[in-house]
Amino acid sequence: MAQRDDADRLVPNLPTTNRPGKPKITEEMRANARANPNSWLYVIDEAFDPNGPVPSWAVVGAYPVNARGKIVEDFHPNDRYRPSPKALGFPDPGNELERLLQLVRTNHRPAEDLPPVILNATLFVYAMSPLQRTVIGFHNTDGRVLVPAYTSKALVPREWPHARAVLGRDMVPLLAGHPVAINPHDVITAVVPAEHLEYALAREARR
Repeated sequence: MAQRDDADRLVPNLPTTNRPGKPKITEEMRANARANPNSWLYVIDEAFDPNGPVPSWAVVGAYPVNARGKIVEDFHPNDRYRPSPKALGFPDPGNELERLLQLVRTNHRPAEDLPPVILNATLFVYAMSPLQRTVIGFHNTDGRVLVPAYTSKALVPREWPHARAVLGRDMVPLLAGHPVAINPHDVITAVVPAEHLEYALAREARR
């Protein structure tokens, strides 16, 4: 259902990120090179505005530009580059939680940002009937019980008899200490311990 996690920490399901290949050289890039001979042409991740502040990890890499203002096709990749969801071709997120899951998946946001957003998200959980008001967990491959919850009804497994919509914060008291597996069968998933959700609720109460 989801990868193994320690009981006290968040674990996003993070398979190896496929880096985009060598960036295609566009006419705009050639024009920029002609205006800046004997320099480097830096390629910025498409999710960032090159005219605004760009963190070092959003730089894909650079092409050298010779004295005639021509790009030398000897691309130097940036080892610190973190491809954005957009650069990796991820689908457009349908809600704030899906957007954050993608950012966590690509290391653009820390996994610790997930619990407060989960509290305010509408999730779809397993139900035997439309009248059910509890949540149901399933054993993972290592024998632990996880409660699956999906960010949209379209992701719910077809074999489920019903899927009940529940607000994340209303689900927390029903977990009985078991972790939540967000979108466990999707490409981008996360396992969130119940304690982290309880802590997020407690922090809200103290504000």
